[in-house]
Amino acid sequence: MISPSISSFSAAPSMVGYLYQVRLALLWAIRRSRTSDFVVSLETLDDVSFEVNGEPLAVLQAKHSLNAAANLTDLSAELWKTLRVWLVGLASGEIPLGTARFLITTASAAPGSACAALGIESRDRDVAEATKRLKYAATSSTNSELKPAFEAYLALEEAEREALLAQVYVIPSQPDAVEITEQLQSELYHVSLNHQALSVHMLEGWWFKRVLNELVHPEGGIPRAEIDAQISDIQESLKPDSLPIDEGLDALMVALEQLPEFADRPFYKQVELVSGSQVRIRNAITSYLQAFRQRSAWTRHDLLFDADLDKYDKRLQAEWELQYGQVCDELGPDATDAAMAQAGRALLKWAEDAHIAIRSGVNVPWVCRGSLHMLAEDMRVGWHPQFETRLKTVLDAAAHGKTA
Repeated sequence: MISPSISSFSAAPSMVGYLYQVRLALLWAIRRSRTSDFVVSLETLDDVSFEVNGEPLAVLQAKHSLNAAANLTDLSAELWKTLRVWLVGLASGEIPLGTARFLITTASAAPGSACAALGIESRDRDVAEATKRLKYAATSSTNSELKPAFEAYLALEEAEREALLAQVYVIPSQPDAVEITEQLQSELYHVSLNHQALSVHMLEGWWFKRVLNELVHPEGGIPRAEIDAQISDIQESLKPDSLPIDEGLDALMVALEQLPEFADRPFYKQVELVSGSQVRIRNAITSYLQAFRQRSAWTRHDLLFDADLDKYDKRLQAEWELQYGQVCDELGPDATDAAMAQAGRALLKWAEDAHIAIRSGVNVPWVCRGSLHMLAEDMRVGWHPQFETRLKTVLDAAAHGKTA
């Protein structure tokens, strides 16, 4: 999941540009997935590339400007640096002449410019005019920074320049790195009509991690099928009978050395009362944290409300009362401490094994297990047959020790 606000990077244009590139890659991948198969890569042949069977079908250059009034002219550095990249790829053979090349930018295209003539709309597109204008710009400009790009362009024959530009599409005035969220939501409207923002949040959380992994450990790109599967999983998790599960929470495991941090918590003491092992205490802490954080996320995204959680907790408490009553009846009034601790461990085992789903489509067991430990934290349930009186004694002694 994405944590920092993109707007917070306003002082770092390169960071904003990269985030824009990553978000743009996702947007175009979603759109392209409706019509054709592909593998999408970042920072390989270009900023973004789409390939089939190892052959590039389209490459994208993403340009993000922090200047709202930015305008593309025939001598814009954005345009010529992009052409330079494509000319190098053409010369090396990495990007064949027939590959579609897209310059996607937040800047506008000046009327009458080569960029305007290379637009994606056929009625305004004039490759011959763009070829002529760019030749004039390259031969008349004295801009030394762009000289290598000018020379590479002029090194082509007239027909080669026109053939290259026939595959170049300039898409100006695009939403910026923040505004692109609306386009992503629009593309994912079918995933959840009521939680479009959450759909984007979940998909981008996966996408950013997946892109990072691909950059660090390249595996040949990210296939369309993997993106489609992720979108399908999100759609399933947002159905009325289900809830999304945070993968990070699902993999959470508290280390044994962290146990002392929780030693004063009632749910921790509850396991101690029945002589539960350190492993069982660690599992209790893990389940508690998983359930607490996941339930908080559900309410934060309006997937559940306090009334829903209260109803679920009452169901859990009712099931516990049934088990607790049976345990106490079996013990009888003269039970020894050892027998009560043993019975309490059996009740704790029931809580560890219980699977009372909050919704029918939620299958992770720690939601139920952790919710029971949350109730134990509030002393609404317990494992020792005399948990209320004994826990009060333990907590009072601990509190007295702190103030002494």
